[in-house]
Amino acid sequence: MKNTLLALGTACLVTGCAGAKIIHTDIASGAHNPKAIYIRSYIAADAPFKGHHGDSVGEHPIRRSLAPVAFSKALKEEMEKMAPAMVLADDEAAPTGWLVESTIEYAHVGSQTWRSTIAGPFGAGRSRLTLHVRITDVTGRHYTASDKDLSKGGSGNVIYEFDVDGGSCISGPIGSTYAPGLGNPENFDYKNAAERIYYALSIDPQMHGLRTVPTINY
Repeated sequence: MKNTLLALGTACLVTGCAGAKIIHTDIASGAHNPKAIYIRSYIAADAPFKGHHGDSVGEHPIRRSLAPVAFSKALKEEMEKMAPAMVLADDEAAPTGWLVESTIEYAHVGSQTWRSTIAGPFGAGRSRLTLHVRITDVTGRHYTASDKDLSKGGSGNVIYEFDVDGGSCISGPIGSTYAPGLGNPENFDYKNAAERIYYALSIDPQMHGLRTVPTINY
């Protein structure tokens, strides 16, 4: 029995954990069941974008500029579980339902080298992604944007506004479905953050609204 528990504990340590959590909530209205969801993502002008993004120094600014596109794609896949979802182009506006806006404020892919060492399962080389999210019901009255790097106002009521923080945590060299190990953590982190946003909005929203939930360990 002891050997079995030790083996399970070792497996959990090696495969590690990943995910994201809601770390701060400004607005939680309890709104639910949108007719449609429209998505628009940004990256803050001063957002640190660190680590090995791409295969060369010259590729780094390209990957940075495409980060909102990549996150929008991941978020669309999750939001489609709630309602029909669409990523807006720059010249498009949300006609009905919810407008989900997100700003990437910090992105660090960590270190594959450190994750490959004995210190990897203890968090060395972990990645991190931080976002600010605002969700607006566009059928309501005019709203004023906060000081976050989002759009400067529009038609509708802000029904949720919160911060998301996460990363690869103690993924180690092997990794798992939600922890990249020696792989590129960008797509994993985008997916984990998108899943957390969906999870926060879909758990009994009528009774509890948006609430802080702990990071899930895998």
